[in-house]
Amino acid sequence: MQYDWTGHAGDDSGFWRGKMKRIGLVLLAAFLALGLASHVQAETVQKAAMRDPGEILGGARHSQAKVERYARRMGSTRYIMRTIPIYYKLAPQRNIAPDVLVAQAMVETGYGRYGGDSKPWNMAGIKKGGNVGDAPRDFERPATPYAGVRMHVNHMAAYTGKSPIGKPHDRFYDARAAQKARGYWIRNIGQLGGGIWATDSTYDDKIRRILYGMSRA
Repeated sequence: MQYDWTGHAGDDSGFWRGKMKRIGLVLLAAFLALGLASHVQAETVQKAAMRDPGEILGGARHSQAKVERYARRMGSTRYIMRTIPIYYKLAPQRNIAPDVLVAQAMVETGYGRYGGDSKPWNMAGIKKGGNVGDAPRDFERPATPYAGVRMHVNHMAAYTGKSPIGKPHDRFYDARAAQKARGYWIRNIGQLGGGIWATDSTYDDKIRRILYGMSRA
């Protein structure tokens, strides 16, 4: 109960009405903000779902949790498991689908088992710059998971016409120049074979099969 200046009890209904009105406005603002955030999130998911499964640019069609679930199911090593969150952090910065890069890394590294000449943390068989061969010494050797993922994202950026994240590896410039000379930027998984990223004629099919597996995880 409130008192007026004479010391008599006053009517405090106006005080409480004002207080309740302010609380109502705060709750309304919070509700509207939550609704807007949900709308933006739903719109982002919808746009990603609209991306063709073979397209390289755009949002992820498969969530990080789903990709991690698939990776564990396939017995992926720590070289894959530790990089998945980094792909989902870095790849969207260049509008590159992180799930596509993870699938490519699984193909290139044998789910992180590294049976070829490339070694950790080289996630995509990326060679050093200049005229090099196919010996283990000719491949890049990133020191950390972050460095390996950043190099992979940047290498795809070279082929898709995107700017690199930070200072790129030497091979970035070779790949960018070669793709510019071809007269077009890579947009689809099917364009990665034929000696562009890999000579394997079934390269894109291998990536697609992994992406399909992610969709079923």
